[in-house]
Amino acid sequence: MSEQVISGDQARLERAYRRILTWYPRSFRRDNEDEILAVLLDTAAEGQVRVGLAEAWDLVRGGLRMRLWPAVPRPRTVRAAVKLMLAGAAAELATVITVLVTSGAVRAAVAARHPSVVHAVMAHEVIDLVAAPVAIGVWLWLAWANGKGEDWGRVLGAACFGLLSLTMLGDLTQHAATYAPASMIAAAIEWAIGLASVLLIFTPAAGRYYRPQLVQQ
Repeated sequence: MSEQVISGDQARLERAYRRILTWYPRSFRRDNEDEILAVLLDTAAEGQVRVGLAEAWDLVRGGLRMRLWPAVPRPRTVRAAVKLMLAGAAAELATVITVLVTSGAVRAAVAARHPSVVHAVMAHEVIDLVAAPVAIGVWLWLAWANGKGEDWGRVLGAACFGLLSLTMLGDLTQHAATYAPASMIAAAIEWAIGLASVLLIFTPAAGRYYRPQLVQQ
């Protein structure tokens, strides 16, 4: 009878561990789950039927880390680029705030010199505000993709930087630096962040990280 109770308790504990291990990637579980379960059950306290909160959190955190970041160590250049991309999202948010705060002054300056284009300026501001959440999402997406070593992530990063450069050039040709200097400064900071991040992810060290299979051949 006691052996049946022990067996039942162990089965409950094993099911609990298996549920938590689903946080790990499927390929990892396929190769390592049985071995990990054996270790967890061997080290469990006698009569234990539940996974402790601290132990559960450690397992979940390990699974999330494995899903979010690859096993291949990231070079410093890639780590720096990911941080810059996160900073790019923050810079985009700062640009939006700057546009909102300075929109009145910008419209007044444009109306004083070129009243016929005030409506165009207002339309441009609306477009910037609508596009801002998308831009922030793209920055975060690029940080995630490049952090995982996805080669398409750096290609997309270069393409987005090209689009950012074209937008910056368009603003300069429309004399935005004259009418909206604060917004242009914020945009210039975002452009510089984009440039630095693209340069970092295309270094030779980063190339070996994005395409490790080519290095092994």
